[in-house]
Amino acid sequence: MPPIQEKRKYVRVKPLENDPVEIHLMGTALLDVLHASDISMGGVGIVAPNHFDEWDMNETVEILVALPGDLADFMAKGVIKQIGKKSKESGIYGVQFTAMGPKGKQDLQVYVNRMVRQGRVLN
Repeated sequence: MPPIQEKRKYVRVKPLENDPVEIHLMGTALLDVLHASDISMGGVGIVAPNHFDEWDMNETVEILVALPGDLADFMAKGVIKQIGKKSKESGIYGVQFTAMGPKGKQDLQVYVNRMVRQGRVLN
């Protein structure tokens, strides 16, 4: 029997701890700066404090993604597709990108490629 193939459409990478990808979230009632736990061309995993309990599945959010180094920040729209495990302090939210400009796509692809070269790919 052949091995089970990964169902993800995009390669996910884990940002460096000392060079994080910052996510500035703008939802219906909040604006906060968080860090990406992982990112791909299709979306981002966000570590958020528990005061984000008011977020709902399929809620649309606007985010500013601040890539480290020489890459430009970009705006994107997304939909909350996953609410992961929560502890007393934080939870993980999965946001699927629904809209992003061409420069943002280009810079995000450059960032993902850099992280792939550094062995930061997640399964």
